[in-house]
Amino acid sequence: MATPSDARKAALALPGTAEIDHFGRPAFRTSRRIFAVIRPDGLWLCLPPERKEFLFEADARTFVRFMWGRTPELLVQLKGVGAKELEALLAEAWHAARPPPKKRKKRVSSGASR
Repeated sequence: MATPSDARKAALALPGTAEIDHFGRPAFRTSRRIFAVIRPDGLWLCLPPERKEFLFEADARTFVRFMWGRTPELLVQLKGVGAKELEALLAEAWHAARPPPKKRKKRVSSGASR
């Protein structure tokens, strides 16, 4: 059984993560966007739609669907997941919210071609 403290610790362990206040609730973000919010009714995670649908079908008591406008959102009931599963879910949400990798410039060889 995971706790909000476990969620905070796991989220802050991810590279480049900052904790911010989101309408009076602790939230975790990359430089790009928020990927998790600790709410009184569960842990909101930003995951791709197909992943959310999979989790809703896998365990509807642990992975609760709530509607925000026309979009189904995911609330994880922390008492239904272990610490390792929580870490994996947060890493997945972090990955979905991280900024795209910077494009590396190709190095131009200074030697003459033969």
